Amino acid sequence: MTIKITIPPLNIKKEPQAKVTLNATKTLDGSLLIDDHQQVDIVIIPKDQRILTMPKPSAEKDTFDYQKALFHSLFKAGVTGNFIEGGTSFGVVEGRYYQSSEVNSLQVVLYEIEKFIKRTQQDEDVALDYDQNIEDHFTDPTPEDSTEYGAIPPYQDTAAGREDRVPSTSYYGYGYSY
Repeated sequence: MTIKITIPPLNIKKEPQAKVTLNATKTLDGSLLIDDHQQVDIVIIPKDQRILTMPKPSAEKDTFDYQKALFHSLFKAGVTGNFIEGGTSFGVVEGRYYQSSEVNSLQVVLYEIEKFIKRTQQDEDVALDYDQNIEDHFTDPTPEDSTEYGAIPPYQDTAAGREDRVPSTSYYGYGYSY
């Protein structure tokens, strides 16, 4: 009985399944600092299999919702468990990602983070455009949305405005205000 064994060539060039484009910096200890998100910085520490998120110094609003959404997205993708914990500093949220023998875990983490950033970036752009539109509407209204100064008297100078005024004198007695 003859056994046939086929050995594939060693230099098979595999095409990448996906490409990730992130603004990342490798730190001196080998961690990756991802700077693409508008509100939070994301740090991946491969030697500890940890992901840290921290508010950017320029963040003007609470960033916990962004951090929670990132970790929930990673949980739904099967990258992390459904647990996050506070970090060593105020505002830092961290979690651990799973190690796999089948795929490179760091590559999967980077891929999922890029997907999350792209998805939330679109939402942020829409919100910024909306805020800018509202601000422009009040600071530079269109001609049909504005009048000349003095064309409409202030409400308190109209008859209805004078009726709504509280009398200037009030009488206190027995715990009642008149």
